[in-house]
Amino acid sequence: MSHGFLVTFSGLDGSGKSSQAVTLQRSLAGRNISVARAWAGQKPVLSYPFLALVRFLGYTHRRKIQGVAFVERDLRRNRALARLWPLVLALDFVPKTIVSVRLPLRKGRIVICDRYVYDLLAELLHEGMLGERTKRMLIELTPRADLAFLMDVDEKLAWERALVPGRAREQPYYDLLQRRKVYLELGREMGMVVMNGQGDVAQNHRMILTKTMDGLMKAGFGDNSKGRTE
Repeated sequence: MSHGFLVTFSGLDGSGKSSQAVTLQRSLAGRNISVARAWAGQKPVLSYPFLALVRFLGYTHRRKIQGVAFVERDLRRNRALARLWPLVLALDFVPKTIVSVRLPLRKGRIVICDRYVYDLLAELLHEGMLGERTKRMLIELTPRADLAFLMDVDEKLAWERALVPGRAREQPYYDLLQRRKVYLELGREMGMVVMNGQGDVAQNHRMILTKTMDGLMKAGFGDNSKGRTE
């Protein structure tokens, strides 16, 4: 098996994608199915100098709401920075996916990825900073998911979950209603499986597990998928 199998989870912050990714990994491990876990969210490394410049120029705004820290970057005020922003995000995103997603797939591994290129596209589309050429480039630079789940929740529930203390040291601040619309449109375009993140968690997991097992069988993963988990 040389291709591997990629399962991704995307959606608003607070949609439950991380919980479902962990639960799926554990369920597959219980079936002796070897799984590599990946996280492709934003964590600045190569992009840090650019973010420092953005902060220095006054385009980064921090606020606390009910004791929870949020950060917002208003890059649309500067056309040059706005044009560079997708490439800056790619500096961190692409190398991360090469190591944690592409290489395991080339070894024939099953990869479960919490956040993926679809989340990056949704952010840039929502901010109006993604042209068609850059969009194609980002899609082509990342392996296509064999099974992509979109965890969908309404903006009210997403906001309630975002305000839970201890979720993250700092969270992005954005219009949840509009971002959700972008996600749903992107989900239709990319053929993602839309899950009701407000539904019964256990039932959602059973549906996700069933679709994953069906996909693995169709892709030829049977006895070949057994082994240790990472």
